[in-house]
This record gives sequence, C-alpha cells and structure tokens, in this order.
Amino acid sequence: MNIHAASRLSWILPAALHRRVNAMTTARERKRAAKQLTRQSRLHLACGSNLLAGWANVDIDGASEVIKLDLTRSLPVASESIDFVFCEHFIEHISASDAERLLREIRRCLRPGGVIRLSTPDLAVLVTHYRDQKLDTWHDVGWTPQTPCRLLNEGLHSWGHQFVYDQRELETLLGSVGFSAVRRVRWRQSDHRELSGLECRPDHSELIYEATR
Repeated sequence: MNIHAASRLSWILPAALHRRVNAMTTARERKRAAKQLTRQSRLHLACGSNLLAGWANVDIDGASEVIKLDLTRSLPVASESIDFVFCEHFIEHISASDAERLLREIRRCLRPGGVIRLSTPDLAVLVTHYRDQKLDTWHDVGWTPQTPCRLLNEGLHSWGHQFVYDQRELETLLGSVGFSAVRRVRWRQSDHRELSGLECRPDHSELIYEATR
C-alpha cells in the first residue's frame, strides 16, 4: 500500500467508526425514549426548559426529566396511543419537509379524536411590523431590532429559524397531512382543559392552532 492510500485509509476508518458509534448511541437513546414513552398519553414536544406536569416532556437535550429525541426522525410511539400533543415555537426551526414529516408522525400517534396544539410565529405579523416600522413589539423577550430591514431579516433567520409560516401555509400543511377540524385558537385558551394555559411565551399574535385527528 502506498503512502497516499494509507493516509486515505487512516482518515476513512476513524470517520466510519465515528459514524458507527453515533448510530449505536442514537439507537440506545431511541430505545430508552421508547421505553419512557410507553403508556404516555400527552406529548410536549420541543419542551425546552418548560416542563409540564403530567406530560411527557420531549426534546433533543435538556434536564434529566426530559425524554431525549431528535424530532426530525420518526417518533418511537405506538400508533393511535396519544390523546394530546403540545408543540410551542418549534416547527419554524426545522425545514418545511421535516415539519411535514413530524406532523404526519404526530397524526399517526394520536388516537382518533386526539388533538395537537401547535404554535409558531406568524409571517404576516413580521411583514406588517416591517411595513409599519414597529420595532419595539418584542422588547419583552429581549428582541429590539434596530431597523425595519433588520426586523424582517432577524425574524426570518435568527434563532435558527428555517421556515416561517403564515396562516394559509400552516392551515394547508395541517390539512394535507390528514388533520381535520383545523382551527385557530387564542393564546392560552382552549375548549380542552388539558390544552388550556400551556403557552410559556408572551402573546405576540402567533399562529396557534388546534387540529384533530
């Protein structure tokens, strides 16, 4: 073997080993998560530090109480086993295709009549505030853009945002993956006791929807 081939092999083997170790770790984590999610009926997805009592709080990392899962992959949850899903300010952080896959997975996991409550920033609000040059609306969450241009760009791209929805886009998405009775609801208000008062972020006219399987 010549020196160049040996050099290439020394690079490939550690990389392949690293991928194998990562895959084994991921498989163990998913097995652990599947066990933790057994007999759960309420999923709080992308929970961050907002841990809800009586819910399975799920995120990619976090406190010891958090069930660790990558939400761009399939959910290790039995079909038609979940009553309620709550997901606040997450789908804007993943691609549109990943969001569609996640919502299909959520629908699969929900029992007939089960409900998802979903919130995400509203593109129309950003555009309106850009047009009206309103820069201080989000000061209570520590965001005060310097110019209307920065407001729009930061709202679309900061904090890891990948795809920001408007009302029509989100309603179309929820309908296309099979949800029925898709309706916009008010901040912290719901006809379902289990879904009332859940939002931890201040109300900034987000898109908040409840959709039924």
